[in-house]
Amino acid sequence: MSVKRVLTATAIPLSALLVLPGQAGAHPDPFQLYGPSIEFDVFREGDKVGRHTVRFIRSGTELKVESAMNLAIEVLFITVFRYAYRAEGTWRNRQLQNLVSRVDDNGRKYTVAAARQGEFFNLTRPDDISDAAAAPVIPTNHWNPEVLNQTRVLNTLTGRINAVRIEPRGPEQVDTERGPVPAMRYAYTGALQNEVWYDSAGRWVKLRFQGRDGSTIEYVCRLCQGTPPAGQTE
Repeated sequence: MSVKRVLTATAIPLSALLVLPGQAGAHPDPFQLYGPSIEFDVFREGDKVGRHTVRFIRSGTELKVESAMNLAIEVLFITVFRYAYRAEGTWRNRQLQNLVSRVDDNGRKYTVAAARQGEFFNLTRPDDISDAAAAPVIPTNHWNPEVLNQTRVLNTLTGRINAVRIEPRGPEQVDTERGPVPAMRYAYTGALQNEVWYDSAGRWVKLRFQGRDGSTIEYVCRLCQGTPPAGQTE
């Protein structure tokens, strides 16, 4: 199959890990959750192929969020596939105001944009196809645990509004830069199919999905636990 087409449960009570409205996931402050940035190593079938980063920047009353992913797949030490993703979003009053993502899919470059105007988003999909969607909506960047309460999300790779169902599937231990932490695994079904893990504070700590060729893509936390508590050093 063409490479070009790629892209231990614990006994912790479920109620201790669920991120629900009004609890850890409601109106999250990313600086309190993560600090200024998040970093994941990206693995394909167990081999490291890239990195995904998220940066948070305060600008007055606005929050700027910059996401970036770079993948490179090699066969016999020759790079046969590259994928680059950049997204910049602006949030105000805890709601997305605009977002632009740029993708280089092994040479095929395109842009996705979303701009809020009142109660709607104007969407620009690849090939300059325009659409509209009701606001508010949360994009598929995963850092915001409020997405767990949604039934529709903005796909930042396609510019489409995807109908989804997000359900908890059980507690697990997830490796982070501070060692294993208890987390809840959530499964997306519907227009998107993936699994995402959040810890008890609502931090995104892991991601897994299938690439276009059926391979398993997994995000492993390098930096996702935020600033250490007072008096604690790394």
